[in-house]
Amino acid sequence: MNATNRREFILDYLNEHHSLKINQLVEELDVTRETLRKDLYDLEEEGLIRKTHGGAVLSQKINESAYEKRRNEQSNEKKVIAKLAAEMIENGDTVYLDYGTTIYALAQEIKKMKNITVVTNSIPIITLLMPSEDIEIIVPGGMLRRNEGSLYGDMAYNNLKDIFVTIGFFGCAGISANVGITDHHLGETANSKMMIEHSETSVILSDNSKFGKCAFNRMADFSDIDALVTDQVPPLAEKRELIAQSVELYYPSAAVDEK
Repeated sequence: MNATNRREFILDYLNEHHSLKINQLVEELDVTRETLRKDLYDLEEEGLIRKTHGGAVLSQKINESAYEKRRNEQSNEKKVIAKLAAEMIENGDTVYLDYGTTIYALAQEIKKMKNITVVTNSIPIITLLMPSEDIEIIVPGGMLRRNEGSLYGDMAYNNLKDIFVTIGFFGCAGISANVGITDHHLGETANSKMMIEHSETSVILSDNSKFGKCAFNRMADFSDIDALVTDQVPPLAEKRELIAQSVELYYPSAAVDEK
């Protein structure tokens, strides 16, 4: 695991557990104490964490606003992606909405629809859609990941085993021609993998910032998905691999398609 991936893992670990001890992560990340200390030092220099004796905690600012901050990042791109993705949903569909802020943007479009059934373990999405009486909501349940407002774990996984949907929409943290589609949280990713298999059509939603990146664990190979919706033409390496695996690409017609 390279330095970028280690630091993403550290931040995700802190988002879930609120604190860490160096001894806990040295073995899990398979690095030396000195390497981990340097990662913590760099993250502290960026104002993302605060080092403590033998470990670290999130800075107060990050701990309070991680999800809201991400919702506001690339917000225009997410709106474009959401509108394109919403056109793929038909009257009467059962729709799985995965975790993440780009999926939340899609939920804002779905909120305007009628005769749709939504399956989701994202509490922000549940809260958003709850006032819409023409949308049925199914919540598989599970353990609460407080900082993200998501549900995961054995209960969620076991309940999802018996759920199959017309179309599933999935976020991610990285899309790499060499690695595939990756994300951060192990528990959430397990659910995402399951529902990719249980969707008649599986669709990845991603803004351009995710291309060429690799997060902690693989969520899917390109061959596992049916379509990708983004705001720009993918970089050449990823575009070639996606096309080779027969993945349909959707992006604004205004985007310049460089052959």
